[in-house]
Amino acid sequence: MLPFIQETMTETAIAWTFFVGYLVLVGIAATIGIRKMSGFDAFSVGSRNVSPVLVGLSLAANLTSAATFIINPGLIYLYGVSGVVAYAMALPLGVFIGLIVFSKAFRRVGDTVTARTVPQWIGDRFGDRRLKVFFAVASLLQIAFLVLITVGLTRVLANVLALPMLAAMALTLLIPLVYLFWGGASAHTLTNAAQSVLMIMVALLLLASGAHYLADGLDGFLAQLATIDPVLAQPINPQSLLFRDWFEVVVANVAIGIAIVNQPHVMSKALYLNSKRDVNTYLATAIGVLVLFFLVIVVGLYARLLMPQAGLAPDAVVPTYIVDVFGPVMRSVILIGLVAAGFSTMEGLLVALSTIFTNDLYRPWAARQELAEDVIERRSLRYSRLFLVGLVPVVALISYQQIVDPNLSVAILGQNGVYALFAATFVPILFGIFSDRIRTGTVFLSAVVALIVHFGMYYGEVTVYANNPAVPAFCALVASTAVALVGQALRPADSPTSATTPATSS
Repeated sequence: MLPFIQETMTETAIAWTFFVGYLVLVGIAATIGIRKMSGFDAFSVGSRNVSPVLVGLSLAANLTSAATFIINPGLIYLYGVSGVVAYAMALPLGVFIGLIVFSKAFRRVGDTVTARTVPQWIGDRFGDRRLKVFFAVASLLQIAFLVLITVGLTRVLANVLALPMLAAMALTLLIPLVYLFWGGASAHTLTNAAQSVLMIMVALLLLASGAHYLADGLDGFLAQLATIDPVLAQPINPQSLLFRDWFEVVVANVAIGIAIVNQPHVMSKALYLNSKRDVNTYLATAIGVLVLFFLVIVVGLYARLLMPQAGLAPDAVVPTYIVDVFGPVMRSVILIGLVAAGFSTMEGLLVALSTIFTNDLYRPWAARQELAEDVIERRSLRYSRLFLVGLVPVVALISYQQIVDPNLSVAILGQNGVYALFAATFVPILFGIFSDRIRTGTVFLSAVVALIVHFGMYYGEVTVYANNPAVPAFCALVASTAVALVGQALRPADSPTSATTPATSS
């Protein structure tokens, strides 16, 4: 027994050594960012002197978080190749289309209205501060995705560092809070870029870990899956809860991929850049790295071949696979990559939400109170930090509930929240960029319709697809876009909206 205990302690010590080394690396990057922070603008959107390659790496890290590296492979473990088609092919295709179509145009109009956040962009683009407030409140749906990341990281840290769940959760939430509290976006752009480099290395290690399953090529790999259950090797899985037909696997996920780009912490990356050339470099970097990151979910197939009985909860699959397949040193390296994957998106979300709270709720109110600009600036920075502190216990409570009693997987909660936000912000971004003939009332109505359709279909259990958040979100996208098109068609051609001359922030 004693040698086993010593071996376990040694393995844990190795993991802790790598983890502390990672924290030092992130701390150095955060310190560099903090030194560049000169006020609320630097806290909220950072400096526009950041390299477009670094911003592209930061975006890739943001878009492929704990969901891609830790949580989604568990669903692939359960349901097979159909999940790979949905999450590694259809969804990325939509993301790439959205990035290419929206980024340059969003940045151009964002520069016109000097927007710090997506709610401000929408409010100023359509000249109505009420829209800003509405979308600022709607952005709180991002908390669901923060919970997803927290649960994924908590499970990994608990497994590899031999920590109780509550202690692992405390580390998960407090580490990014500490350096974001001081550095904001100036810190997280650099830390995200550093984390993205780690994630590239870990993605390659995870993909290589199942190379022996591919010794007989793709056909041989699929044949091994088929011996466990023929449906695991098929592009659709009628027995699953998420990938039952081509509509659910491809159509809904491509649409969601396009809408994903409208997340506050994703779209705002385009505002960090100085020129059109920078945008091209940023997009090329982000898309190239994203292709690699999205492929990581095939680890779920490796895990199913290793553990064919499907006896694990989906959220526990990747942590268990890592412990079973890798030795202490490589396990520690993988740990760092997974932590980087989770922290990268968590940081972006925390900065975006704290900035939205202060920029789109507090600052307009303070301006109406006729407070001095230097007072507003000073309080904005303080309130952004206080918001971060207040958000942590909310995320912790929901995350604990998801650990002890999830609905299949925490992925369902995360998707349900953010997909609703995607659907609500899609029309304002799309029509705000490409149209000048839509009323602000129509913009608001389309967003409300999107939320009603999404949550009504999901919680009302409308159709057999209701349990898959991608399908209610797809229906919400269609319904809200239809509302916008009808509203635009009814507007006289010679009566442009105020969006052609965006209002200044109020």
